[in-house]
Amino acid sequence: MITVEHLGKQIKGKTILSDISFTIEKGDCLAMIGPNGAGKTTLMSCLLGDKVVSQGKVLVNGKSPRSKELRSQLAVLAQENEIPSNLKVFELLNFFKEIARHPLSDEAIDAYLQFTDEQKKQLAGKLSGGQKRLLSFVLCLIGQPQMLFLDEPTAGMDTSTRQRFWQIVQSLKAKGITIIYSSHYIEEVEHTAERILVLHQGKLLRDTTPFAMRTSEQEKQVTLSKDFLEAVEGLDGIYDLEVKNDTVSFMTKSIDTIWQELQEQGCRISDIEVQNKTLLNTLFDNTREEDK
Repeated sequence: MITVEHLGKQIKGKTILSDISFTIEKGDCLAMIGPNGAGKTTLMSCLLGDKVVSQGKVLVNGKSPRSKELRSQLAVLAQENEIPSNLKVFELLNFFKEIARHPLSDEAIDAYLQFTDEQKKQLAGKLSGGQKRLLSFVLCLIGQPQMLFLDEPTAGMDTSTRQRFWQIVQSLKAKGITIIYSSHYIEEVEHTAERILVLHQGKLLRDTTPFAMRTSEQEKQVTLSKDFLEAVEGLDGIYDLEVKNDTVSFMTKSIDTIWQELQEQGCRISDIEVQNKTLLNTLFDNTREEDK
């Protein structure tokens, strides 16, 4: 459905994307992840034809992404949540139905949106941030697109609205809709994406799956009482040692050996907390650090 070959993009002499190649098949649900500035939004813009590539090519169903024939087949939920604030919700819904070739039924729209009659009579500007984002998403779906591009789709959503959003996504996946999205939430990627593109500094580091990322390069984060600090400092095979008020934590790839040595120092199973840390965790942890 989408073919990207040796894509490169420069803006004002600066390289934003470099030598990126991948394919997306019909019905794929693909997540783009990476720190801020990795090139996710620019890559999505190139796939949509909003930006012209500097090198390589992008084809969507064998056509240029700028082809007018494709416009009715795709929909975009941009990172900036901009909807007319001086129109009522039902007025916006009616307008999008009018301009769609094959609009969703009122029943289908209501099933997605789950707004009360009173909420639909409200001005869009009076909705909460999460409600506005959900409304924007449903407006994208009215034309029944075959491809969805979602840039940080759940930004600004509260927990319940985010859950509703991903319920809708799951139903769209079941219908074979192709979904490409970026996210800063690890749980969304782990539970929703079937493929992951890992971007960093404009390069495609990996084209993989959540399962492959969970099972590769697995580390353990170990936390225990500060009483064991002296024992921990004498261990080999640990790194990223961190001492807090009453705990000490570290990373290791040799948990069996470390645990045996800690037991010899009097550590009990009830004294220790162990968490899996995969490459996926590390990527999202780094992203959160860069957001601070």
